[in-house]
Amino acid sequence: MKKYTVLTAAAAAAFMVHREYMHGLDYICNLSLCRGSKAFLFNCNNITTELKAYENIRGEFPKIKKWYKKVRPERMYILGSSKRPLYLRMIKQPIKSQKWVIAAHGYGCTGRSMLFCAKKFYENGFNVIIPDLPCHGRSYGRYIGMGQYEYKDILIIADKIKALYADAKILLYGISMGAATVLTAAGTRPKNIDCVVSDCSFSDARSVLKFQLGNIFHVPTFPLINDLDRVYHKKTGFSLKNADIKKSAAGSVTPTLFIHGGADNIVPTSNVYKLYNAASCPKDLLIVKGAGHGVSAYTDIDAYWKKVFDFTQKYMFNSQKPV
Repeated sequence: MKKYTVLTAAAAAAFMVHREYMHGLDYICNLSLCRGSKAFLFNCNNITTELKAYENIRGEFPKIKKWYKKVRPERMYILGSSKRPLYLRMIKQPIKSQKWVIAAHGYGCTGRSMLFCAKKFYENGFNVIIPDLPCHGRSYGRYIGMGQYEYKDILIIADKIKALYADAKILLYGISMGAATVLTAAGTRPKNIDCVVSDCSFSDARSVLKFQLGNIFHVPTFPLINDLDRVYHKKTGFSLKNADIKKSAAGSVTPTLFIHGGADNIVPTSNVYKLYNAASCPKDLLIVKGAGHGVSAYTDIDAYWKKVFDFTQKYMFNSQKPV
């Protein structure tokens, strides 16, 4: 009888531990991969470098606001890849231009975070389209795909541009998860994309989440990352294993500029070398010394944008098309 009681108590304790563990996994999945604010995740990292970079362009904010009002962006919804609404901002040149850029924002952000970059592209003669990626801002979706399905919406936008403007030259530009998204899109070898600029993409979703889980919770990430992926798959039908951006980069034939901050502690700089080395397309690399995550464009403004526009000018009007 005593032995039975001990076994029953042990089983009950094991059940309680398992239940709490599963609740914890569900919480982490919702926190990291569900729609909502990601401020908690960013605040768990040392973002001093990123805040310093934003201070570097604080004086630009009134100018950006004035410019944005002046250009009167068209705001619209289109049907996204899941047949649900995708929100876009479109800023067209007053005089017809062949140059188009689709600018994809980062994890937990919205299209409005891309306005500094949008202004730079617009001043260089680009028509600019800024979507709110699925599960962000005003667009549809509950769970974040880390680029593995968001890329389909980028390709839909590119198809619509080409349908309306047959002579359009299209650049895909993305920051962080937006960079992972445009690299994934390029990995499908689309015929209508002329150039890609990837700024601080991760090499694969599992690795970057594993890195951040270790930073935030200070616990061993094995088998946590595998169990988290199982919960995510059960909720969404997708696996984080499919967000393998290095594989997409290896499959791309579209000229790609890889950019990363040299002091990135959120997506470590080592990620860009994995992507760059895997890529077999025409490519170039820019490491912005002292730049944190997603702020290279604000840290060394002149060097960054010179590199971007030199690269795009070289490849967007190259007569050789991807095959």
